[in-house]
Amino acid sequence: MESTVVSTSLSKNPARKPEAISPVSSADLRAALNLMVWDSLLPITAGLRALYAIFAISHLVILPAPIALPMSLTAMGTAAGLFLLRLAIGRKPRLVGERWAHPLGAIIAGLVLVNSLLHLYLTAEPQQTTNLLLLIVGVGVFFLSAGWLALIIVLTLGGWASLALMNGFSQAWQHFGFALFTATVLAILVHIVRVQTMKRLERLRLQNEISTAELKTALASTEEARRVAESSRRDLMQSEARLRLMTNQMPAVLWTTDTELRFTSSLGMGLSALGLQSKQVTGMTLYDYFQTTKPEFFPIAAHLRALQGESVTYELHWQARTFDCQVEALRDTEGKLLGVIGIALDVTERKRAEEQVKASLKEKEALIKEMSHRVTNNLQVISSLLNLQAGYITDAPARRVFMESQNRLKALALIHDKLYQSEDLTSIDFSGYIRNLVVHLFRAYKVNAHAITLQLDLDPVILDIDRAVPCGLIVNELVSNALKYAFPNGKTGEVRIDLRGDNERRLMLTVGDNGVGFPAGVDFRKTASLGMQLVNTLTDQIEGTITLERNCGTTFKIVFRL
Repeated sequence: MESTVVSTSLSKNPARKPEAISPVSSADLRAALNLMVWDSLLPITAGLRALYAIFAISHLVILPAPIALPMSLTAMGTAAGLFLLRLAIGRKPRLVGERWAHPLGAIIAGLVLVNSLLHLYLTAEPQQTTNLLLLIVGVGVFFLSAGWLALIIVLTLGGWASLALMNGFSQAWQHFGFALFTATVLAILVHIVRVQTMKRLERLRLQNEISTAELKTALASTEEARRVAESSRRDLMQSEARLRLMTNQMPAVLWTTDTELRFTSSLGMGLSALGLQSKQVTGMTLYDYFQTTKPEFFPIAAHLRALQGESVTYELHWQARTFDCQVEALRDTEGKLLGVIGIALDVTERKRAEEQVKASLKEKEALIKEMSHRVTNNLQVISSLLNLQAGYITDAPARRVFMESQNRLKALALIHDKLYQSEDLTSIDFSGYIRNLVVHLFRAYKVNAHAITLQLDLDPVILDIDRAVPCGLIVNELVSNALKYAFPNGKTGEVRIDLRGDNERRLMLTVGDNGVGFPAGVDFRKTASLGMQLVNTLTDQIEGTITLERNCGTTFKIVFRL
């Protein structure tokens, strides 16, 4: 068995707008310069120490005897000072504290400055100290902030002015001053360029930090998306496994096709009922499977309608099986049409069971109708026997009792006759029954239609057999009493029968006349009359209530629930 997994594309989040880089503050720049100085302290002190050690040896070898030893001692002292400073800094300068960066740089520049001034004093040749003074300024530029640079320049210019004053501002000293001024201007320019460069470097650093943070966020989002995708994949596999398990246990076939009506997947226990396997169907078109080229063939027409967006249900009879089918369009999450998805439920056994039930119901209906017909015939036979027997009775009261029994039998026979004519065999049209029953009673009592009229106001009501029988007998007794006693000596009048229903499933049956009225001193619930006893008993049987109104004749009202 195969299944088709519909791929979906995840919507991409729009690229986030880069955050604006805030201007570099003085504190950030100071911290960056401090870090730069700290990173340069060790190599600078090591390089200058080695340089002045070479100067000390070269002074002893090259310079004349009077100044060789002082110059060598001066260079050696500078190297020793740098060595001691190196020991104070240690292997990890940042352990000392970043706030000591520029003071330590000033100490190094000061050592070089002192060495240069001593060299100037001992040689009295300022032309030869120009390079050393430039070195002083360069060291200050590299190590110091603007404040420390100003301090070094002031000290350098002050030392030059002092020595120049002592030597009378000769031409050589003026040349040295011009070189020193030029070096100072260059140092200031280099310092400005360095500050701007450091600002740009700091901006790049901040931008790099922001990019790194964004990258970390993106990596975290990617990892979360990967985790969610993995969880979704597991859920999808579990759902697919559950779907396969359910469909394999159902007498159904689930399939999908592409837009060319070619099977792309099929599964379900219904395949085995058709003698097929999933691999046999996959890749086959509907035209090939049903062996037809007609697009109007209903299963194919249903698939074509499904491609148009309809949801189509139909019943298919194929290979001695019956299927309830439904097909509709198959789309991905973006609404793109992929084909058709359908399900066919094998209802062959259910249809067979329904046919058996229908056949059984027809048999039972026939039996019930036959029984009702026979009951009606038997009641008619009994009524005829009573009528024959009444012909041999000369006593009027006895003859009247026989007649009342015949009317009761007729009321029962009419119910069974209505039941025989009904469709469901469990209920009857009670309104039509009342009309037939009252017509029979008027004929039985030979009522003059011009003297006593009949008024019927009946809602269409359907009563089941359990309520129709007692209600029919109640109507029979009350109408019979009205015809016998309400209009003596040919008195004219009216008999009324109303039947009303309400929204609370209650019925009100009213039987009345405008005759002489019910005797005033007689309680209808305790009378010795068989007819009234039947009315009370039958009212209790249907769980109803009965009331008597004596205004303008006699009116009985019976209320009961359906």
